Amino acid sequence: MAVATHGEVKLPVELSTKEKTVKWIFDNVPSFILLIAGWELIAMYVAEPALFPRVGPIVYRAYEVIFVKFEDAPACILCVHIYHTAWRIMVGMAIATVAGISIGIAMGRVAWFERLMVPILSMLLPIPALAWSPILVLWFGLGNTTMIFITAFAAALPAISSTWTGVKTVNPIWIRAARSMDARGMTLFWKVIFPGALPFILSGIRIGLARAWRAGIAGEIVAASDWGLGYSIFDSREDLDTAFMLVGIACIALVGFMMEKFIFEKLEKVTVVKWGMMEEVGGGTGAG
Repeated sequence: MAVATHGEVKLPVELSTKEKTVKWIFDNVPSFILLIAGWELIAMYVAEPALFPRVGPIVYRAYEVIFVKFEDAPACILCVHIYHTAWRIMVGMAIATVAGISIGIAMGRVAWFERLMVPILSMLLPIPALAWSPILVLWFGLGNTTMIFITAFAAALPAISSTWTGVKTVNPIWIRAARSMDARGMTLFWKVIFPGALPFILSGIRIGLARAWRAGIAGEIVAASDWGLGYSIFDSREDLDTAFMLVGIACIALVGFMMEKFIFEKLEKVTVVKWGMMEEVGGGTGAG
C-alpha cells in the first residue's frame, strides 16, 4: 500500500534475507554483548564464583553437555533433556490447540454454550497450571501424563479466550456481504468467519505456547521422573552445578525464541500477513 509523505508516494520495499539478517544483528547483538559484559563484571568482582560462574566456565560446561559423552549417559545429554521437554510440550500444545479452538468457536457461534462456558472459564483462568500438579501426581504419578496435562491446561485457556473473541468480533459487514451472495453454514464459516478470527486464534496459540513452555519447565521440577530441562536444572542443585543450571536456562530461552521465530512468524506469513489482515513485523521499510 502506498504511503504519502510530504507530497511524495513511498512504496514499501521488501528486505532481502541478507538485509534482514544484518538488521537483526544490529538490533539484537548489542543487547547480548551488554548482558554478557555485565554478567562477567559481576562474576569477577561481586559474586562467589561457585554460585555465580564467569562466562568461560559456562561456555565450557555447555560444550561438555553437548559434545562430551559421559559414562553411563547418552551422547549430547543436553539434547536428550531438550527432546523430552519439547515432545511433552508439543503433545500438550496439540491437545490444547484442538480443544481450545473447538470450544472457542462453539462459544462464539452458539449462544447457550457461551452462557454455559463463560462462568467456567472465569473460574479456571486465575488457576496456575502448576497448582494442579499435586493432585495430578496422586492420580497419574510422576511422569509424562501429569506433565502433558499441566501443559495442555496452561495452553488451552488462552486458545479458548482468543478464539472466542475472534469469532465474536469478525466484521459484521463481511458476514452480511457473504450472506448477500448466498453464503451459509460451513461455507460462511470457512470463507469468512474463520479467516476473520484467525489473527486472534494465532495470538491465542502463541500466548498458550509461552504459558505451556513455562508451566512445562516448572512442572518438570516437581512432576518429571527422569528427563527434561526443568528436571535437569533442579537436579543439578545437588552438585552445586551452577554452570549447568545456567546452560539449561539459556536453552529454555533459545528454544522458545526458535519456536517463535521459525513456527509462528512463518505461520503468520503464509496466512494472515499474506491475506493482508496483519502487517509483517520487521518485514519491510519505506523507500528512501
